[in-house]
Amino acid sequence: MKGVVIEKKNNIHTILTEEGDYIKKRYKGSYDVGEEVDVKIQPKINYKSFAAVAAVIILIGILALNTFIIPYGYAEVAINPSVELGYNRLYNIVKLEGINEDGKILVQNANKIKGMKLEDAVFYLIDEADRGGYVKENEDNYLVFAYTGRNTKEDIELEEKIKNKTDNSGIETMFMNVEKNQYEEMRKNMENPAVEGLKEKLKERNVPEEEFEDVNEVKDLARMLKNKEKEQNEIGKPEDIGPDKDTGPPEHADTEGKDKDKNEENKDIDNDDKNNSEGNKDKGGSQNPGKGNKGGGGNNW
Repeated sequence: MKGVVIEKKNNIHTILTEEGDYIKKRYKGSYDVGEEVDVKIQPKINYKSFAAVAAVIILIGILALNTFIIPYGYAEVAINPSVELGYNRLYNIVKLEGINEDGKILVQNANKIKGMKLEDAVFYLIDEADRGGYVKENEDNYLVFAYTGRNTKEDIELEEKIKNKTDNSGIETMFMNVEKNQYEEMRKNMENPAVEGLKEKLKERNVPEEEFEDVNEVKDLARMLKNKEKEQNEIGKPEDIGPDKDTGPPEHADTEGKDKDKNEENKDIDNDDKNNSEGNKDKGGSQNPGKGNKGGGGNNW
């Protein structure tokens, strides 16, 4: 861009540019007033646009953080080792932690779980627990899956996949849905969500608290709950009378023999009434019935 020097003071020149702008610029050389010079102008920064772009970048970063890095939900996989899985909105694992001592041992070599889908991570932990001897062939085995689900379609499908896996592994599964705030509060207090959930269910079934308050193994609590449910189901069943037990007909029902006797009795009464009527006609002649004549029967018509 060209410009004309209109004022000069030491090495500072005031220049009128081709676009009609006045600028002050320092030159190494000396130019006289009225002399044409080359003018290089730095581009202006639009700070409002810059701030808007920066805000968009920050927003994208926050969304990415919430979507991919910060746990959207938590799930405790409790067989006897208890392991906590934190998963993002895409149900990928972003956090892994052992809750009890066996769980801490189980996750020592399980860092590859991070990035897995939640159901794949659960399957991996089940297989590792099996290899570690926590799943017994001749004993009842339980898996408690306590998670901050929201009863969405994805949660329902997740439970179905886990149940299919555990059924094939000889493990009985119990699902617990825990509010996220409640789950985080329990973990903050160093509590085990699966253990606390099982104890709450035992309370709901009127099991005395002293029977389980000192029990902290998921397997033992799950077995107690299963036995209590079985006991209550058996109490609620109707008594089996059996094929050899004769209860007889209902009180209001007539047997076939009684009905036959009753019909015969009614038939005899009708015959007696007919004979009496014919006898009255023979004795009374043309007299009207009901006049008090002997043999008139005394019936009021």
